[in-house]
Amino acid sequence: MARKLISALVPAMALALLAGCGTPAGTDRDLTNNWQMLATPKVPLPPVDACYTTSVDYFATDTTTLFSFKPADSCSASHGSETFYVGDLTGSAASGTTPPKGAALKDGWTKCATEAEKFLGGDYHDGRLELLVLVPSSTQWASGARYLRCDLAEVVSDGDKPVNRTGSLKGTLTGDKPLALTCAMEVYDTDGKTWLDYTPTACTSTHNMEYVGTYTSNDRPFPSNADERKTAIRPGCEALGAKYLGMTASQLTNHQQVGIGFWMVDEENWSRGNRSARCYAMLFDKKTVSRSIKNVGSGTI
Repeated sequence: MARKLISALVPAMALALLAGCGTPAGTDRDLTNNWQMLATPKVPLPPVDACYTTSVDYFATDTTTLFSFKPADSCSASHGSETFYVGDLTGSAASGTTPPKGAALKDGWTKCATEAEKFLGGDYHDGRLELLVLVPSSTQWASGARYLRCDLAEVVSDGDKPVNRTGSLKGTLTGDKPLALTCAMEVYDTDGKTWLDYTPTACTSTHNMEYVGTYTSNDRPFPSNADERKTAIRPGCEALGAKYLGMTASQLTNHQQVGIGFWMVDEENWSRGNRSARCYAMLFDKKTVSRSIKNVGSGTI
């Protein structure tokens, strides 16, 4: 009897529960209540006018990435780079399955260089400056990020060792141009012959080299050895040097006290379209001066 009683009670309980699930007045049983679906999360754009610290020893184009930097408290605090422009990657640079590099960043590099000139008041090549063209990380790229971040950094020399500085770089190639390339002392390897770097100096201090301008090669494969570099870069730098020094090309070639050296960009930069070399008048035989040799002419220095 107990079993039959239980069986008889189940339908009654079910009916009671079903009755409790009725639709309250004023509702339509639509649990989403016509809510719109949430938008797909987007990677936020990097902020403009932000500054960053860095722990890299020097800015190597093919290994400097977003991960080379950490946000600084502000641009008034010590930092190594400054974001002056953020835009969108377009065309082939935005359509790849991985973040672009090399030739795919030609338009990006050109845009950063153009915006850098506006920001600085002059061509960054003419200053102790490095232009950093940064794109999203692989993880950000997979999430749809397609931004272009342009940073500028003060560097010690063409060796691209970062300088920890305070204050913005905006306008630093105008007025008295505090970061302009001028004169320097060469730094050699222990053999005394291999040029490693230089130490910037005022032209009124002892020095043995002086910036004469930046030469940009035509579009050609990267010159990977000394002979190719001589063909691609030396004629252009010598022409700039002769004009700066107030000499003819022949007078410069035959001068016994001064010649022309250059510091060329790396292969990744070249692939992006930055086919430049900074050119320097360099004194021979450890000779030094404490004045500018601009327009010195063909006589004795």
